[in-house]
Amino acid sequence: MAEEKYLTLNLRKIIIKKQRWRRSEAAVFALKKLLRRHLKTDKIKISQALNNLIWKRGGKKPETKIRIKAVKEGEYYKVDLAS
Repeated sequence: MAEEKYLTLNLRKIIIKKQRWRRSEAAVFALKKLLRRHLKTDKIKISQALNNLIWKRGGKKPETKIRIKAVKEGEYYKVDLAS
C-alpha cells in the first residue's frame, strides 16, 4: 500500500523576503526545501496542478499557504494538491 502524508505548508515567511517579481520562483524552491525536510528525501516530483496553483496569480503574488498530499510511488514522492 502506498504511503500518504497530508501537509499544510506556510510559505509566507520565506517569500516575503524576496524581490516582488521573483516570489513565485522562490515559493517553488521553498516548497521543495520544506518537503525535503518533512519527507526526508531528495526524490520529489511536484505535480503540474500544484505548480499552476503557485503561478496562477503571476510571479508577484503566489499562494502563501498550500495544503498538499504526498504519495510515495516507488522511490519518489509525488506531491499534489490535497482535495
